[in-house]
Amino acid sequence: MIQLTQEALLALIRDASTRAAAQAVAQFVAQQPVNPPPPSPRRSRELSSAPEEWSPFASNIRAEALPAGLKVSNLSEYDGTGDPQEHLDKFYAKIDWYDLSDAAYCKVFRTTLSKRALAWFNQLPAGTISSLEQLVQRFLHHFSMNKKVPKTAAYLFTIRQREGETLRDFMQRFVDAVHEVPHVNQELLASILQQNLQPGRFKESIAGKPPSAMEDLLVRSQKYIRIEESNALDPFLSGKRKGREEEKEPKKKEERKHVPPAGFAHYTPLNAPRREILMVAEQQGLISQWPTKMKDNPKRLKSDKYCRFHRDRGHTTEECHHLKNEIEKLIQRGHLKEYVNHYAQGRNFDRGPNVQTPRDDNYPTAGVIL
Repeated sequence: MIQLTQEALLALIRDASTRAAAQAVAQFVAQQPVNPPPPSPRRSRELSSAPEEWSPFASNIRAEALPAGLKVSNLSEYDGTGDPQEHLDKFYAKIDWYDLSDAAYCKVFRTTLSKRALAWFNQLPAGTISSLEQLVQRFLHHFSMNKKVPKTAAYLFTIRQREGETLRDFMQRFVDAVHEVPHVNQELLASILQQNLQPGRFKESIAGKPPSAMEDLLVRSQKYIRIEESNALDPFLSGKRKGREEEKEPKKKEERKHVPPAGFAHYTPLNAPRREILMVAEQQGLISQWPTKMKDNPKRLKSDKYCRFHRDRGHTTEECHHLKNEIEKLIQRGHLKEYVNHYAQGRNFDRGPNVQTPRDDNYPTAGVIL
């Protein structure tokens, strides 16, 4: 006969009660009806036999029938990443050709949405869009972070003409930038352009006579673009001829000392810098012929000095003897009287270039007419 200890007997009792409880639970579960899990809202929409019931459009829009045979081609899609206002403008530009109601507009607009934008529309509560205005407001509000920030006039100050950049290329960049800035004051625009240009005749033209309108600015720029391109083409066409002529010149001629141009024994004292007088003379049309560029030499090309009269490097406008002679001629002809220093006149302190003084060798050689 098997004898059990008290501990073993208690263990058998616990094991039997556990098995009985497990069997009872299994029997209860087996007797319960099996119900499938409830479908997700998205799944229920897909399985619905009446999709208009979950559409974000209200009944007045859902009931609107599109015209028979309506085909709107080339409508751009919006995936939720671009400027929403730009997409809306393109949509109106296409759909305005058709005589449709606002409800029809809503239905057609929905077909232009894709990816992220379509997901946004499908998640709108059912029946909450009852008008085109409401749809547009919600659309623009939701994707407002994607709207382009309009540029201000300050952006135009960054569009500067680069060293060596042609006037045509710069003006194309500048005009493109102007189109990105709405409502630019014409006076401010001319001032910005003048500041951003490299030194040259076009820059001086704007300073002397600011353009009255954008059209005037563009027409004037075309004039100076043609001049610049013509000047750039001339050396190319005559390069070979000039090269042959320069090869024939003796070395002694290139080493010849430079002398200042012949001028007056005495010059009328002035009460303003010559660069200012030059600008006024140009505005009044007093200068009938401008000098050509000076002869090239290494020293002049490396110089930082710039002459507005020659439009070239080598000496400053104030140092230019050609300009000094030109101003003196105009004064003796009765022009520029307001720039005569009558107090200093007669003291004979502004001596002419015939006085032998050390000269910058950037001036042309004797016998060469500028």
